[in-house]
Amino acid sequence: MTVGSGSHRYECVDGWPQLPAGLTLGWIGSVATDHQGRVYCFCRGTHPMVVFDTAGQVEATWGDEYLNHAHGVFIDTDDRLWLTDRYAQVVWVCETDGTVVRRLGYPNVTSADGGFFNHPTNMHLGPDGSVYVSDGYAANCCHRFSADGRLLLSWGSAGHEPGQFNLPHGIWVLSDDRVLVADRENHRIQVFDTEGVFLEQWHGFRQPSDFFVDEAAGLIYLAEVGGRVSILDLDGSVVTAWESPVPGGRPFKAPHGIWVDSEGAIYVGEVQRDDALYKFQPLT
Repeated sequence: MTVGSGSHRYECVDGWPQLPAGLTLGWIGSVATDHQGRVYCFCRGTHPMVVFDTAGQVEATWGDEYLNHAHGVFIDTDDRLWLTDRYAQVVWVCETDGTVVRRLGYPNVTSADGGFFNHPTNMHLGPDGSVYVSDGYAANCCHRFSADGRLLLSWGSAGHEPGQFNLPHGIWVLSDDRVLVADRENHRIQVFDTEGVFLEQWHGFRQPSDFFVDEAAGLIYLAEVGGRVSILDLDGSVVTAWESPVPGGRPFKAPHGIWVDSEGAIYVGEVQRDDALYKFQPLT
């Protein structure tokens, strides 16, 4: 049974992942894959990071000593993981074995007390190495840092007008320097330039949460906490969408994180429901 439509049809892989006894994922902040196809599930269960092989078998767990509240994960071209840790007020940069090589922010110090963040949600690397962070649950703003970690710019405030946010939750920078921000509780995606200048907004979404963008394919993959997974074109028009892992089956509860691997498989993790991690295999 397939989801999607047209040339974007997928099948949810039955029995993926395979969790051993005693291990739970709990609510899933987000998910990403490396160049070997390993799947990194940043979650709120038994361990904060659970690493799977492509078949869904657990390869490793790590992060218990320092990770606090799993929220966003991004893997760069060097296979380093950038983990947005909401309660720790930090973006951790780790090797694939969990070794911390860098940190952005001050552990357990919010911006109200001199830190950078106040319950951040996600990050993305710009084409020039700049670091963009959506600072969602309390600050209602976004930040741009230099490649070496200097704060260059913050923009946004709480509200509903263009350029304001009600929980900026996901962020992605395109090669044409458009910055996409999932303005979750305003049910829209806002588009800015790299100086934080508002360009446009795309409406009609259900609490947009997290992006994965494949510019070569001209597609934006979107997790929506309001119970939907959507695929958009690069101008924000919906190409296809689905509301359940299996047509006619139990609907999504709250898709929170999304990633696409090199083979085109889509990985989706949910919150508000335990152990809800899905792999959607493309059909040719």
